[in-house]
Amino acid sequence: MPYEAAPLPAIDPERTFGLAALYTTTPRTADFDVLDLGCGTGSLMERIATLTRGRVVGTDLSQFACTRATGRGASFGSRYRVMCADFMDLDPTELGQFDLIYNIGVLYVTPPEVQKRILGLIAACLKPNGVAVISYYFGAHALQMAGLHERLCLSVDAAAPPAVQVQQAKACLRDIAKSLARREADNKSMLSVLQQAFMREDSVFFHEFLSQKSTAPSTSSLEIALGAGGVHFLDWMTPVPVGNLALPHERAAMADAIDLGGGGYHYSVFSKSSASTAASPRGANVRWHSRLVRGAGPNGQAVFRDENRGLTVTPNLVTEIALDILAEGPRDWNTLHAAVEKKLAAQNKVVKNATSVLEQELLTFWRYGAGSPIWSPQK
Repeated sequence: MPYEAAPLPAIDPERTFGLAALYTTTPRTADFDVLDLGCGTGSLMERIATLTRGRVVGTDLSQFACTRATGRGASFGSRYRVMCADFMDLDPTELGQFDLIYNIGVLYVTPPEVQKRILGLIAACLKPNGVAVISYYFGAHALQMAGLHERLCLSVDAAAPPAVQVQQAKACLRDIAKSLARREADNKSMLSVLQQAFMREDSVFFHEFLSQKSTAPSTSSLEIALGAGGVHFLDWMTPVPVGNLALPHERAAMADAIDLGGGGYHYSVFSKSSASTAASPRGANVRWHSRLVRGAGPNGQAVFRDENRGLTVTPNLVTEIALDILAEGPRDWNTLHAAVEKKLAAQNKVVKNATSVLEQELLTFWRYGAGSPIWSPQK
């Protein structure tokens, strides 16, 4: 069943490198090389090829997908390449070294030996200080999904066309839902998983519930496996409160603990570096963006709002100055810090630990999605 995944701007290189720069200061030029392990029909490859002057290489097992992916890259010339191959047969030496590796929508639907091979390829093919983005489900819901996968695979005729298998599996889902509904209060979590499964498009449903395998790899297990190759966990693209932890295994364990309450689908960022540092807003080649807009509070005091997220911030003096500056346009740390200090001096204001306050506020805005560290290439 053809699986057309739309590219996700949230994992674009400027955002991925921006997050990585909070943990490691690595200058990169606009000629960065990208590998997509499990590229499918090449929608992500095509998007990435417009964002870099470097090589863009994709691999996939499906001849149909590779043909589509190759067609998408016709205008990019020899720097765009699609390899139709099994992960188990790929030679990391032939693939080469890359600044950025994607493995999206693949790892959790492959058998254990293939998962191990994928992680080995990532470790072998990342350049020093290179960055990898891996997507997977984890948490209570993901573990329930994995159990549901096993039951659904037994309910279908594996020789039938994919569309028929989806119909058979959804009929089984309805039967399960009827049984659980008799004691709804005790089964709310599983009923929620069933509802989410019903809502998936057929191609996504087939991919996730009728594939060879369905697993829920923890962030800690990935940190252990990749850590053996010098690749370590930084954070999720949608950040969790782990940035104050300096050690990768501590951040991974905290992310897993947060996930146990329910869980979700994560885009995790790993780096081929020690990554043994807490997040800092002073990353090289990073410009800070803010989505907070100044407004007036009930008593006339300044407030800043992000209407899309329903977020309202009542700032301290340092934050108010910084957000006014960012409203004029993105700034790197040095420029923003200097501008804040200048305005404080002009107002004859002395703020204790103003630099530390600014650092913590930028990281807080990032965690709440109200601000973003966006990477800019060296000129």
